[in-house]
Amino acid sequence: MQISQKRQQIWKKLQELVPLRLAGSWDNVGVLVDPLPIHDGTERIFLTIDLTEAVLQEAFAWKATIIVAYHPPIFGGLKYLNLQHPKSRLIVQAIQAGIGIYSPHSALDAVEGGICDWL
Repeated sequence: MQISQKRQQIWKKLQELVPLRLAGSWDNVGVLVDPLPIHDGTERIFLTIDLTEAVLQEAFAWKATIIVAYHPPIFGGLKYLNLQHPKSRLIVQAIQAGIGIYSPHSALDAVEGGICDWL
């Protein structure tokens, strides 16, 4: 299986829309999870503020292949991936489903017309 060219184009477009250089140095933005896709090549993007277990289940039901989560679900020092820890369980399940995860967080805040301008 190969890396999806369409997914790579989506990552690039997201970074063009919201340049990651605008993010705070403390933040974790951009492509956080990029597993090999296990679908037919059609990408379905699911948007959320926070990636929770309920949101992930909704993304599964919607047959999402990419989740754009405003708040990065991987933020601090993630030391392991297993199904017992709630945060790492989200990441493991996304990888198993071939779902990529992207977070624009503080870059989206700082982009012209972004969250800070809106506020």
